[in-house]
Amino acid sequence: MMSTTTSRTAVSTARPAAPLPGSRLATAGLFALAAMLPFSASPAAATPAAVHQVIAAARLQTDAITAELGRAQHDAAALTTVLRAEVTEAVESASAAAEQARAALAAASSATSSDVGAGAISDEDRASVELADAQVALEAASAHLRHVTSLITDSGSSVPASLQDLAAHVDELRGETAR
Repeated sequence: MMSTTTSRTAVSTARPAAPLPGSRLATAGLFALAAMLPFSASPAAATPAAVHQVIAAARLQTDAITAELGRAQHDAAALTTVLRAEVTEAVESASAAAEQARAALAAASSATSSDVGAGAISDEDRASVELADAQVALEAASAHLRHVTSLITDSGSSVPASLQDLAAHVDELRGETAR
């Protein structure tokens, strides 16, 4: 059995990965985007134009989420006080996730547009972290929306179409179909 100290030493003495060559920066960006968005092409074959196309599609989804936020909040007014509060929290969660996704997409776009060099790799790393954070926020928002939808259904009320649309847009941005 290997001791914890030995395994930590092995990890800490491992050589860091070599910087990505400039021709692979777009591919690395697409790997980060692929965690958040569906993309049928092979990441290894990605071009900067393909990455920007995926970013543009994701921006359209974040815009659709933003458009649905107000409608969902307005439609919640017809629900009971408790359900209205739950919907408000879910809408705020989706709003925060959409803003985080928007910022991450801007960082990814900037990183794929950067010139090759130390700054480009730093931008790429930053974009990857931001995209991962956005994915976590979108996962949480999606779970919150499913929970609220379930509460509304269990109460005997009908789920507002705007809330269903909001959940569908969040799920699409996350790269999954609605459940």
